[in-house]
Amino acid sequence: MTKRAAVIGAGLAGLSCARTLRRAGFFVEVFEQERMIGGRMATTRLGTDTFDHGSQYVTARSREFKAYLEEVAGLGYAARWNPRAQLNGEEGAGQMLPWYVGTPGMASLVRPLAESVRIHTGRKVHTVDRKDKGWHVWFEDETSVGPFHAVAATVPAAQARLLLGRFDEIAQPLGRVRMMPCWALMVRLEDKILPDQDVFSDMSEVIRWIARNNTKPGRSPRGESIVIHASPSWSRESEDAEPEMIAEELWGEVSHVLGLPPVRPVHMTAYLWRHGLVDQSLGETFIYSSDHKVGVAGDWCLGRLAEHAFESGNRLGKAIIESLS
Repeated sequence: MTKRAAVIGAGLAGLSCARTLRRAGFFVEVFEQERMIGGRMATTRLGTDTFDHGSQYVTARSREFKAYLEEVAGLGYAARWNPRAQLNGEEGAGQMLPWYVGTPGMASLVRPLAESVRIHTGRKVHTVDRKDKGWHVWFEDETSVGPFHAVAATVPAAQARLLLGRFDEIAQPLGRVRMMPCWALMVRLEDKILPDQDVFSDMSEVIRWIARNNTKPGRSPRGESIVIHASPSWSRESEDAEPEMIAEELWGEVSHVLGLPPVRPVHMTAYLWRHGLVDQSLGETFIYSSDHKVGVAGDWCLGRLAEHAFESGNRLGKAIIESLS
């Protein structure tokens, strides 16, 4: 009999888990609350422009993730990015490891993981419930699907704890995880007015990151498409503010620290990643209860890197397979 598994969350961890299960012959369904897949590996469109408003690039240390990046690059879904990190500087200077980006957007990095997997977007999971014949997944509209032999929750730790709080062996360790918010600002300018540099980091107590999104491979070279990330502390202090006010404040700060002329952007949109950055990780690759056939995975298990998410999801998938063999 074909084993059935439900994966909650279509970010890098969830889709890595789903692919591992699918390759083992499982029937896999993925449920994602947003309209698009990728999680923080997201690409959004404003008008005719696209912005990578979450993860800016990925690096690889492990053999497995290096192999995956080579795979997606060979398929045309990824490419090296060598931005100038200093004024009039050399491209790619200072990179400890090669930077890779998805093409034509960061979300392309997860496309091969989604093949042969049934993915449902715009489906926010409210609760999971185990009955005699397996797990059932309930949504906010009071509909449900199931049964499944196993469930993998690959959402931020706080959300995973809400879903699985009744399982002490999972909920208790999740209490150690701390995540911080991050305001992202997407700005479109008609003219190139930034200094001759592609990325800027730790510019002030407010600004953590500025990048010319249009300098990445496969992006439109027209004008300036800029992504700005606020610092975790400033984002925490202002996470309840209106996005319109955040956009004005962040753009004013960027204009100040870079000494820009008083130019009004064609458009600018702020977005809050409420669980954007890992402040304290779990310290384990994943958690899985072989008794209950339910587990959790995410970058927050090991750290804050994309390859941490990839490895966490993959290892959880293998644990599910082993427990059901």
